[in-house]
Amino acid sequence: MSKTIVILGAGLAGLPAAHYILKHLATKLDLKVLLVSPAEDYYWTLGTLRVVVPDQMGEDKIFYSIPKIFHKYPPANFEFVHGRAETWDPETNSVLVAMNDGTSRTINYHTIIVATGSSAKGGMPWKLVGDSSQTHAAIAKLRDQVKNAHSIVVGGAGATGVEFAGELGSAYAKTGEKTVTIITNESSVLENRMNGGLRKRTQKNLEKLKIKVITNTKVTNVTEDETGSTTVELTRSDGTVETVQTDLFVPTWGLSFNSDFAPADMRLPNGRLKVTETMQAHGYDNAFIVGDVADCEPGQIAYAEAQVKHVMKALEQYLSGGKMPKYIRNPMVGQLLSIGQDYGAGQMGNWQIWGWFAWYFKSRYLGTDYAPACANGERFVIFGSI
Repeated sequence: MSKTIVILGAGLAGLPAAHYILKHLATKLDLKVLLVSPAEDYYWTLGTLRVVVPDQMGEDKIFYSIPKIFHKYPPANFEFVHGRAETWDPETNSVLVAMNDGTSRTINYHTIIVATGSSAKGGMPWKLVGDSSQTHAAIAKLRDQVKNAHSIVVGGAGATGVEFAGELGSAYAKTGEKTVTIITNESSVLENRMNGGLRKRTQKNLEKLKIKVITNTKVTNVTEDETGSTTVELTRSDGTVETVQTDLFVPTWGLSFNSDFAPADMRLPNGRLKVTETMQAHGYDNAFIVGDVADCEPGQIAYAEAQVKHVMKALEQYLSGGKMPKYIRNPMVGQLLSIGQDYGAGQMGNWQIWGWFAWYFKSRYLGTDYAPACANGERFVIFGSI
């Protein structure tokens, strides 16, 4: 009898895991993969930052039908379960799924891979917003708001904030069509763990696009009046409080981890799930946790893919009764940034990446030139073929 492997989540961690098992292990080891997701599409979030800016990129570049993608695999080895994990019971090796058609389904498994990722706060479409239709709606709403606004304030200057502000700068601010402001409570844009030179260069590139950068300042309140005008309250590091009027405020900070279905004792206060040094759940060797939801590394694609590759390479050994090897965390800081369609920046270890390199490999297309290959299981985003 075939062994059932349940994968929760069909994003940048769950989808390649499903492809790997189906391509390399399913027939050989008589496995059936059940891929569970509330969205019927694979969502290429890298491109969303450009899609929400009117007339820049179509949604067809970032949504890929999961049933169509996996149609090439035999039904004996694969099933797409269109629903959201509601209750996971690792004691009975089962998960209750709230199906998108309103019904419920209990799935029993031999092995489970949890790759449910995270959601952006404020209903922003930087991540999936519920199912595919809800995500399309969130994108359309933000795109219309951007179109109708003359002034835009971006809250947060991490990678998402910088890249979104860059898109607005390329499309509007550099020509004076709209004013764009980005606000961070740090001394410069990007996270403190990034190279100081990279942070300065990134801020300079934003300013070249005529984006106003406000540092050492927290957004402490946001209110919208009946006319649609938004008041943003700012508190400086010295305690000074001031307000800024804008047509549109867009938050880019904060993630909530999609783990509410898991037992309370498996969740940390921040919502991430505890993992062992082998990427398994504590006390449950047949449960693997990867990607944003795993309490292991920062929530970046490179880390998620490294975790998936580790689990996939050792999966046959595990299924044959062997011991899982330890996952070696990568201490190197690495990131590639697009700054609109004009500039790029990045870091690998302590070294800054050439701006032209980052522009060529990311800023031009935001990965949409190879997204179909990733969706179809031909390659990882970063780490080569699957």
